[in-house]
Parts: sequence; structure tokens; C-alpha cells
Amino acid sequence: MIRRWPLWLALAGLVLAGPGLAAPVEACPGEQGCRVEGGHYRLILPDAAADRAPLAALMYFHGWQGSAEETAADVGLRALATRLGIALIAPDGAGRTWSYPGSPGRHRDEFAFVGRVLDDVAARFPVDSSRIMASGFSQGGSMVWYLACRMPERFRAFAPVAGAFWEPLPASCAGPRPALIHTHGTADGTVPLAGRALRNGYRQGDVFRSLAILDPQARAVTVADFATAPDSLSCLPLSAAGAPPLELCLHAGGHVVDPAWIERAWRLTMTEPSPRADHLSVKR
Repeated sequence: MIRRWPLWLALAGLVLAGPGLAAPVEACPGEQGCRVEGGHYRLILPDAAADRAPLAALMYFHGWQGSAEETAADVGLRALATRLGIALIAPDGAGRTWSYPGSPGRHRDEFAFVGRVLDDVAARFPVDSSRIMASGFSQGGSMVWYLACRMPERFRAFAPVAGAFWEPLPASCAGPRPALIHTHGTADGTVPLAGRALRNGYRQGDVFRSLAILDPQARAVTVADFATAPDSLSCLPLSAAGAPPLELCLHAGGHVVDPAWIERAWRLTMTEPSPRADHLSVKR
């Protein structure tokens, strides 16, 4: 898994702990965090005010060979959650991977596991179950796609990065179609936009075909429709007017994730009203 955080995010951890600013609170400390049947998760609250109104939350799914511990310790994600004033939920992948359809992992029923994590969070912490966004990178991004397809009612929005459905692609998805902002690099060789074959017959899926399965009415686009450039993110809305946001955002880089992309998706889908534009290019 490759990640590149800007320098300002490396400094953000120091700034966030400075005088007058609340410090994040480890609600599920230790390597085992909070246990549920089938695994565990970590949870970070933005500050010690646990008795205030229920918080919105970001549930972030790590990439291959990652862990909940790495997510909970990630400076960029902690800074993002603190800045937005939300909880950060970090589920742990069994075998340091995710066992969605088509994945080489066969460790557990991930949908049941995620449901148990969501139920446990709602029962134990000041988190609003109706205001949770799922995001993730690489294999974690693919996990987010399957949650959007199988469990759209458990999350308010989805923001996968550099990961889509795997072969065989789902025939269809459960409705109603949720809000989803997908981000991907046109030079990604680890998880290409068109997918690729792996060892032992496994194959990553095509992002454009994944979008068409999630929403058969979505606007069809190609890479040529995007104005990708270094250090910029080019986004196109694919949904009809009045429908939940569905966007594809491309950048000219490789297999990387930037918390600014997740924050953009959050502000687009988790706040009211949701802004829309026919074509948007934003700086990373």
C-alpha cells in the first residue's frame, strides 16, 4: 500500500495538539481495540466531550496488508477527522485484507462483520448511525464498493479510492442507489482503471463498468472526458439532476490516496445542501 501525505498533514498532528485545540481521544485503545464477533475495530473521537450530541463518523477501510491500528495512528486521517469534528472508525481486516466477492481472502462474512461493528458503535459511543460515510483505499476501496452495493442503507455516503468491484462483477446492486464519489489515478498500475488479472485467476474489475452496475442510468464517460493534470483532481458528475451525487474523480498520479479527496467527498455528500457542478477541477 502506497500513501503520500502532503507536508502540511505531517505538521497537522502537531498543530492539532497545540494549546487551545481539542486532542483526539482513543475510545478503543490497544491492539485489540473494541471486540465484536469476527474481529475488532478502533475508534477515535475528536475530543473528550463524549456527552455532546451524537457525532457523524468516517469508517475507513485500510488497504492490503494494512490494519486498524495503522488507520487509527494515521496522521492524515486523524487530522481530517479532528478538523471535521467527527469520529474515525477503523475496522480491522482479517488476514490484513478484506473478504469481499472475488477477493483472494476467504476469512469471514465481511458484511455481517461490518454490521456488527456499526451496531456496536451505535450502542457504545455518541455516533449518529444516520451520518456515517464509508471510505477506503485500494482493497479497502473495493470493500467500500461492495458495501455500497450490498448495504447502502447502513451508510449515508461512500468515498472509495483506487479500488472497485472485482470479477465476476455483481449482476446488480441493492437500492436505492447511494451517494458515491470514486477517486482514481490514471497512472495507477497497481489497481488500473480497467482492472487487471492477478495470480491464481483473480481479477480486479473495471471502474467504468462498476459505475454502470451501481447505477445503470449513470452518464457514460471515458478518461478522455477528464482534464487531468499534475497536482489536480478532475471530477465529473454522472447522476441525473436531483439524484444522490455520483461522481468519478481522476488525477494523473498512481496508486495513492490523499485525505483532501476524502474531505471533498465528505463536504459534497454529508452536508446539506449538496453542491453540484457539471465539471469541477480542484487542486490537491
